[in-house]
Amino acid sequence: MAIAAPTLPYFCDPELLPGPLPTQEEILSSTHVVPTNGPEDWARAVIVRDTFFVKYGQKWAVHENEGHALLLLHRHFPPPNALPVPRLYAMYRDEKSDRLFIVMERMPGDSLQSVWESMKEIDKLDITAQLRELFTRIRQGIPSPGVFGSVTGGPLGHRFFWAPRPDPVVNGPFREERDFNRAMAISSRRRWGDDGQRPWASEFLERHLPDALVGHEIVFTHGDIQRKNILVAKRDGQPPEGSEDKGGENLKGRWEVTAIVDWEEAGFYPSYWEYAAMFMYLQWVDDWPEKYERIIDPCPLEAGMMLFVRQILDY
Repeated sequence: MAIAAPTLPYFCDPELLPGPLPTQEEILSSTHVVPTNGPEDWARAVIVRDTFFVKYGQKWAVHENEGHALLLLHRHFPPPNALPVPRLYAMYRDEKSDRLFIVMERMPGDSLQSVWESMKEIDKLDITAQLRELFTRIRQGIPSPGVFGSVTGGPLGHRFFWAPRPDPVVNGPFREERDFNRAMAISSRRRWGDDGQRPWASEFLERHLPDALVGHEIVFTHGDIQRKNILVAKRDGQPPEGSEDKGGENLKGRWEVTAIVDWEEAGFYPSYWEYAAMFMYLQWVDDWPEKYERIIDPCPLEAGMMLFVRQILDY
């Protein structure tokens, strides 16, 4: 089942902290800024004391869902089987500014995006094999709550299910995949209707989408597996602690996945969503699309339909 949403403010067990939590003053004054997609007055990401990674911002740009996802992952994969995902140290809302603060563990490594071109083919295959194992573990290790919804079983966070006001018909959660599909068609009609145009494509979705994509399992999904959200580092040649492997030198200089980050779009989606969510935004400029199929099994028919949905919803 999905984890119950903790009441904010949330603070982890002090014994898990690597040091005192950063104060708001430390966070707001940090000059170690990590680039984000939106304007800085909406959301900001900073590193504090080289130890804490903090996201903070307005409620439409920084979402509690990310913190809930990290709690869920650590709940289902405690040590010694922990996954390479950040630990959530604190999550709270500032009453004066109404900004949400998510304080996380700073994970080691460089983004896969930054080193991909310099990697040898054998290293790319090694990294994709590691990622496949990780995401297989996640899918198999986190049970379905029985609904398509957020990490806590609430409304979906993906923008395809956004509405200006809460509306379960569009936001979910959904028990039936037909309703999940119908929500995207309704969202599309409303967006086009606001422009005063006849929503021809949206009407097509309303007629066909509910029955076009059915029969998929509900699985826990990251929802944004881009190379920038995967951190990697070169091994030092030492076998993992407790390992019987004596051939550590054979590992030296090889790459390993050190973290999967940016879980804000995570939730329970149809089994094809992890592949389609990436496919909809592919840039066919290198070998990443082919390598991604080694991480997540391709769903070309579903992905093609979702690409059409994106063209209508993201006009």
